[in-house]
Amino acid sequence: MATILNGDYARVVPLVSSFFTIKDFQRNASEGTVQFLIAESSNFSSKFQALLGKLGKADMVAFAKRSKYVSRPMPTLTSVRLSVDDGVVITVARLPKQKAKAKNWLPVPLFLFMATVAVVFFDGLFVRSQSAFANEFIQDPFLLTAIYTLSLMGILGIHELGHMLAARKYGIRASWPYFIPGVPGLIPTFGAMIQIKSNMTSRNVLFDVGIAGPLAGLIVTVIVSIYGSSISVLIPADQAERFEPIQFNLSLLMLTTMDLTGNVMQNTVLVMSPVLFAAWIGFLITFLNLLPAWQLDGGHLARSALGVRPHRVLTYASVAILFVLRFYPMALLVLFFSMRAPESTPLDDVTPLSQGRKALFVVALGLAVLCAPIPSEFVRFLL
Repeated sequence: MATILNGDYARVVPLVSSFFTIKDFQRNASEGTVQFLIAESSNFSSKFQALLGKLGKADMVAFAKRSKYVSRPMPTLTSVRLSVDDGVVITVARLPKQKAKAKNWLPVPLFLFMATVAVVFFDGLFVRSQSAFANEFIQDPFLLTAIYTLSLMGILGIHELGHMLAARKYGIRASWPYFIPGVPGLIPTFGAMIQIKSNMTSRNVLFDVGIAGPLAGLIVTVIVSIYGSSISVLIPADQAERFEPIQFNLSLLMLTTMDLTGNVMQNTVLVMSPVLFAAWIGFLITFLNLLPAWQLDGGHLARSALGVRPHRVLTYASVAILFVLRFYPMALLVLFFSMRAPESTPLDDVTPLSQGRKALFVVALGLAVLCAPIPSEFVRFLL
């Protein structure tokens, strides 16, 4: 059967057979791949990682998953067609050729970072520090703006740094963060993102890279929220209109940090400091990222822990939640892109997620609930 392969693919059969017992294989000429149906193996993960290392030296890659396998014997052969409903299938393909990188005098990530810092600083100095509250209670608007900018950029930057460090730990290539400037007076930044430039090798790796960002960013967000709450001002409810406070739906975790500083009391209104507003954005970003939908961080966690179909169901459930919370643009965005690129598939999709990570997935869902902006009517019911 090896005579149907040529070139680099002629080396694939003995290479795969050195790690696994091959039950059948076939070449897909149109896709330029070779599929192998292999026997079950108790230490599949370690063998597959070793196979990836060998294939990488030949500029090739492998994908493993449980799926239906149907052989396609040549017309001149009288062999019986082999069909397996749930077999371990390894597909070997050539790595795509890397395009030559264009030289940029000003790299895009650096330009976007500078633009986002400028927008956030402008928002802090000319919007947040010019309110009736700011004019009465803020003594040094420039200093507060600097703290506001550092707080918000720190939340976003540490979030992305968490992803980058986890990716580097597993040898996954990732870009520098792409910060997204927002609209002064509304939302000064729409967050940040990194581009993963190589395949996630396993479900465990996909999970670890996905959860590292939200956890790192949330730690900073909690610290910023405690400080921002401590410099905010409680005023009697009947005087609230004088300061024109902007009303936001707050998360349960944010309310907890405010309670730690004694800034949750009946018949009073908390006039939010700019730094506390930065924390509000941080909790919102954490909530959105931890939704078990599409290719959001939470979507990667759901895909790793539960597989394809539950991930798809949770994506639609997340879209419904976003509609209920009136985040209509985000809901439509997730729905649209989930139909075009529904998931991120690790190379080893056979080895299940570890038990410890499955428990951590439940914790992540709980954190998403705690960071969700809860409608004020529900919050009053809880309090």
